[in-house]
Amino acid sequence: MPGRSLLFFWPVLLFIGLPFFFLGGPGFHSARSFAELWNLGHILYCALFTLWLQRILRNAKISSLQGLTILFFLPFLVGFLIECLQYLVNGRSPSIADMLRNQLGVLTALVYQTWPQQKKNIPRCLAALLIRSLVALLLLAALTPVLTAVWDEQQAQRQFPLLADFESSHELSRWYYPRQLQLEDQIVRHGKKAARVQLSTAKYSGIALFHFPHNWQGYRWLRFSVYNPLQHSLELHCRLDDTEHRRQHGPYEDRFNTRFTLKPGWNDLSISLQQAAASPRGRAMDMTSIKGFGLFVVKQQESIAIYLDHVYLE
Repeated sequence: MPGRSLLFFWPVLLFIGLPFFFLGGPGFHSARSFAELWNLGHILYCALFTLWLQRILRNAKISSLQGLTILFFLPFLVGFLIECLQYLVNGRSPSIADMLRNQLGVLTALVYQTWPQQKKNIPRCLAALLIRSLVALLLLAALTPVLTAVWDEQQAQRQFPLLADFESSHELSRWYYPRQLQLEDQIVRHGKKAARVQLSTAKYSGIALFHFPHNWQGYRWLRFSVYNPLQHSLELHCRLDDTEHRRQHGPYEDRFNTRFTLKPGWNDLSISLQQAAASPRGRAMDMTSIKGFGLFVVKQQESIAIYLDHVYLE
């Protein structure tokens, strides 16, 4: 009777979970911890799917090898189909990382539940222990991004009103286009490290602070330091926007925009947040819900690298 209940209950549970592959979930500006935690749903879903298949195949007249093959590859095909449907439904590109998470869920179910127990066969028992240990390490690796994101989000809250001082590599993940950032310990304005920012010859090339405490109410200045390694001045553009601008996909005039002329060497720059609040046309910027702070250059003749340090509110 319990077995029959499970055979009925699990398809219902899987059916309920299926829409979450297409609806809901983290948005473009969601917290990193939420996005990473949501990704773990692939592991859970495919583990449950594999266990359900194992129940169905239990009485099938097939060999153990055929059963394991079905249990491993059928969830793979279902996962691949879901990735393709995601592209058709909401334009999301198929993700290799999600496919790997799917198979990790399959492996978890196979190794910890459906793997035959071989208590009297010591070599097989040791092999099973080794495989389970490897899968446990893979699960830990899948969980690490969640733990890292939670830890850095807590750090960002504790450090606020400091937004970035680049004393830790974890701070790089707070920025959009983090691959353009690299920690630097030679050209430093504050503390022991700064960030080297690689800029290209694209029409707009820069970085943006994405993950940070968003309530800036009560602060008057945004301050940061930028090092210009060139022998001549460099024009650096800056933007600041809030939730309303992002939600409405507002135009250029609906955010704060300014530009600085960087002299060679270090430049200590400031932005009046009172001026920024009054910048959007026809409304006031919501200083309790700042969403992005960006720095970029326009149409450079050659690739250059500048250095950024000590971004904070005052």
